[in-house]
Amino acid sequence: MFGALIPLIVSNVLHMVLVKKNRWSALAKPINARVFGDNKTWRGVVFVSFVNGLLYCLINWPGGAWMSFLPPFAWKDLGFLFFVGWLYGMAYVIFELPNSWIKRKMGIAPGESSTKYRGFFALMDKTDSALGVSLVFAYFHDMQWDLAGRFFLCASLLHIVFSLILKAIRIKKSF
Repeated sequence: MFGALIPLIVSNVLHMVLVKKNRWSALAKPINARVFGDNKTWRGVVFVSFVNGLLYCLINWPGGAWMSFLPPFAWKDLGFLFFVGWLYGMAYVIFELPNSWIKRKMGIAPGESSTKYRGFFALMDKTDSALGVSLVFAYFHDMQWDLAGRFFLCASLLHIVFSLILKAIRIKKSF
């Protein structure tokens, strides 16, 4: 479980720093500003998925099955490990998009939250990407839904904790 979550935490924190310092600005182009808003950019898609693939390899290759809980053939193949990490990163990014789309449809500005449905969107903001990575986790673990459910809860709680930390140290603007 932690072999999947640690790279996601690190790649997303690094992405927040990247955004704050406006690095990789050539990729800071919205995927589709009208549909998802200005904050969902190609920089996030490329950076989070690629860096997560690299970090997944670094963490899971030496840790083997203990970290990744993948079968032994998988953690010996760096290409496969990179792909799995890349897939986790892509799931993280892609599963944030429907929430952004709904907000744009409701007229909520990018980076803002709904005043009418504040609790719902706060919950969605902290669980949408966790759902995506949990589905990938379930796939790689033979659809063991109880394990995927625990993974989802752990990922969601970690997302909340790290969002609070990043807001406290002023890397993130809002919770």
